[in-house]
Amino acid sequence: MVGWSADAFTNVTKVDKEGVAAKGVVHSKAKTCCGYPLSQTLGFKMTFYWLAIQKPSPGETEDTELYTMDGYFFGSFSKQYVRDLKMEGSGILADGRVVNWAGKCNYGVGTCFEELNVDKFPYGRGVGRRPLVPFRSIAVDPRIIPYDEPVYIPEIDGMVLPDGSIHDGCVRADDTGGWIKRRHVDFFVVTKQNYQFLLDQLWGLTRITPHIEDARCEYLRRPS
Repeated sequence: MVGWSADAFTNVTKVDKEGVAAKGVVHSKAKTCCGYPLSQTLGFKMTFYWLAIQKPSPGETEDTELYTMDGYFFGSFSKQYVRDLKMEGSGILADGRVVNWAGKCNYGVGTCFEELNVDKFPYGRGVGRRPLVPFRSIAVDPRIIPYDEPVYIPEIDGMVLPDGSIHDGCVRADDTGGWIKRRHVDFFVVTKQNYQFLLDQLWGLTRITPHIEDARCEYLRRPS
């Protein structure tokens, strides 16, 4: 399979109805006309996650082995990259392959990975077969927000993205994580560079007020 160049993921910024967006808000429109909030104002914690992009450095030791769930050798990588990959769950290897967390296993570091089809999952995979969508996918605790649920976040409505486009506040529950518990939303921003760009826009915003059943975000609902 022909992979993607890691450089192609450095400045992902498009925004469309299925999901590509880019940088930064700061001016919440606080629209609350539709749907209903899942908590009191600013009752949820918001964090960010991105792809672990491999960029080997000269002299870096790549002696940490990863395996598939079937026990097949996947490759050797630096300890730092393996830490990043385990933390983020999805990544891009230096040769362009898209890889994803597959589950705990009895091989290597105790976590196994798999190569994804880049045509179906160019930015990695969330829960099940859900592709991660830049600036649209969020990781949630499904006990609080069901998977596939469109969510309106007023605090990021109006956010200016890296390409100058504007976010409409609509995201979707596509993913989860072991440390995503209760009232916590993790926002997928593709790259660490995009995260740093957003920090300049968000002025330290770490709390949000997610709404569900908001008509303005129904376009993100997948057909049942």
